[in-house]
Amino acid sequence: MKTLRLEFYKIRRRKVWLTMFALLSVQLVWGLWSMRDPREWELQSGWMSLLYFLSLLDGIMVPAMMSVLASRLADIEHKGNTYKQLEILRSAGSLYHAKAVCGCIIIAALFAVQFAFFIALGYYLGYAGNPDVKYYLLSYGLKVAANISLFLLQLALSMLFANQMIALVAGLGGSMAALLLMFVTTHSFLPWGGNLSAVLVWSEWDEATRISTFCYRTFSPVETAAVVCIFVWIVVFYVGGRVLFARKNI
Repeated sequence: MKTLRLEFYKIRRRKVWLTMFALLSVQLVWGLWSMRDPREWELQSGWMSLLYFLSLLDGIMVPAMMSVLASRLADIEHKGNTYKQLEILRSAGSLYHAKAVCGCIIIAALFAVQFAFFIALGYYLGYAGNPDVKYYLLSYGLKVAANISLFLLQLALSMLFANQMIALVAGLGGSMAALLLMFVTTHSFLPWGGNLSAVLVWSEWDEATRISTFCYRTFSPVETAAVVCIFVWIVVFYVGGRVLFARKNI
């Protein structure tokens, strides 16, 4: 706990929260623009369409956000060349664990704010009824898990390489991969496809009426395995990153 508190203390002037808020603000502005002046059928299916919209938005933008977050947490020691000094006070594994937990807390808070804002926006726009609590909680949990797996991958890269461009380029490449996956499949076993695999709502476009019909997704065995793979990646990236960093000559 002391090491974790120190991580938050170290980043207080790194503007990590401001960086995450700036990236989240882009999503909020995008949502305000795309959801403005909804039609009647959009008001009726608003709460389901909102989950679908958030999943698409996160699949495109969040991989890059996770790379920025991991880089901001790791590069403070790279810049000061202080990893070796810190190992005198804490083990490398303990330091890595603290940064991982710190990032996970930020991610959980980030998506809590995202969900709160868009739910408030849904009420403001007049969506019919109320959001389905079960599906919204499940969507939040899967979204946090999917992006923690991405964050842990990026954290491993950021901790192992002093040049943060390596991690940032990997994050941008992941964003492109996630975007391409949305056009070719409904699930993915790749870490960048976690947001796609965790989508709980599908949309069917009727070209004749020009109306989208939304429905809750029924997972096939393969799609269920892709969701389970999210949690497998969390374990793999955390354990692998911690072991590699502990063995790294810093």
